[in-house]
Amino acid sequence: MGLTQASAEAGCVQAAAAPVVCERFDDLGADGSPVRLGIMGGTFDPIHIGHLACAEQAREAFDLDAVVFIPAGKPAFKLKRDVTPAEQRFEMCRLAVHGNPAFDVSRIEIDRPGVTYTADTLRQLREHYPGNVALFFITGADAVCSILKWRESAAIASMAELIAATRPGYALSEETRLTIERSGNFRIHMLEATGLAVSSSYLRARVQAGLSIRYLTVQRVLDYIAAHGLYGWKRNREAVCEVSEVEPDQGRATELGAADVLGDVFYQARREDLAHRVKRSRFEHSLGVSETAARMARVYGQDERLARLAGLLHDWDKGYDDEGIRARAVELGIADQLASYLDMPHLLHGPTAAAALAREFPELPAPLLQAIRLHTTGAVGMSPLDLIVYVADVIEPGRYCAGVDKLRDMVGKVELEELFMATLVYVVGNLIERRKLIHPDTVTVWNYYVARARERAAANDAKGSK
Repeated sequence: MGLTQASAEAGCVQAAAAPVVCERFDDLGADGSPVRLGIMGGTFDPIHIGHLACAEQAREAFDLDAVVFIPAGKPAFKLKRDVTPAEQRFEMCRLAVHGNPAFDVSRIEIDRPGVTYTADTLRQLREHYPGNVALFFITGADAVCSILKWRESAAIASMAELIAATRPGYALSEETRLTIERSGNFRIHMLEATGLAVSSSYLRARVQAGLSIRYLTVQRVLDYIAAHGLYGWKRNREAVCEVSEVEPDQGRATELGAADVLGDVFYQARREDLAHRVKRSRFEHSLGVSETAARMARVYGQDERLARLAGLLHDWDKGYDDEGIRARAVELGIADQLASYLDMPHLLHGPTAAAALAREFPELPAPLLQAIRLHTTGAVGMSPLDLIVYVADVIEPGRYCAGVDKLRDMVGKVELEELFMATLVYVVGNLIERRKLIHPDTVTVWNYYVARARERAAANDAKGSK
């Protein structure tokens, strides 16, 4: 989004009803049937295969209906250590668990102010879920050995059963287990988890040393670490290529034709891909742009399927931070063509998305790729599809800012170019009001379409005087 630059910078917000605990399992137990819910807490800095394997094995061994991963907000036992920002740790967890329908991730600890304590989390969960939902707190056997010293340990014992997972070098004897149970009224279950000698500190150390962490975490988390430069990730072309070579944007051997890429099967597959690539709010925005672009295409006599797909894919590369998107441009071999964007990296995702999608799906029509490429800055002589995607990015239903409703009301009542010009006035006005940089291409577009509007007005005046 790039005019979408203006929309975001204008303070627009997108409406999304936030779940209390998590998206997938917020209503767990609402029907009154017995439910067993696993709780996997931790810093997850980063999440890795050991966490995931432990949660899956606990789910199977103790017949858990679901497992919720809860990244710590401000972990009490790591107050003296630098911890990756909570939002980034949450996002890595979301990417890691997305493909398992029995897993989800919760924001309750990172959204709760103050130091994070397990007792507060379990209390919040206990208040949310009905009594027929039994809570099972999954933790390491080493942590269980010290649980009697945790804050409000008695309250923890009353709210959840414990699943103590062993790992190499940490075992919990039967004698210790019984002592803890008797001393604190705990119910402790032992889990002989697969011996994965992996830790978050080990992954961080490998990244810092420039070593690979492939297969030590899931690919999407690895890509996120690279894109955001976490843990001292070294940004260079070789590193980016190493991360991306197994991802679906290095070119797929496909037998798709032009009709196939505009069909529902391809659309739904790319929708699923996009859900993994961007944050939830960005994903919802893209769906809104897709629906709005399709509706505008119907109104203005354009290809509805082409507009729908262009709207869905326009923010394909929006998941990168500033340094990540610059590296993305280098990896795609287009950085030299985009020198004017380097000081405005938030506009790069249009050109990089178009290049990446063309490489991955060569069957995609050129007009669709052009609309994606131009949606951040605009261009002189834009096609109807270009105009539709540019406008839809601003007026999709999730946008809530002053002036947008007026633009929405204009759809179908004025010519498409007139609607685009009104949108451009809105965008440039917001940028000027907020003292934001304006890309040179956008200035050129402004001058071009202002001149065209004057020419049309003069022509209409001349007709009226005859």
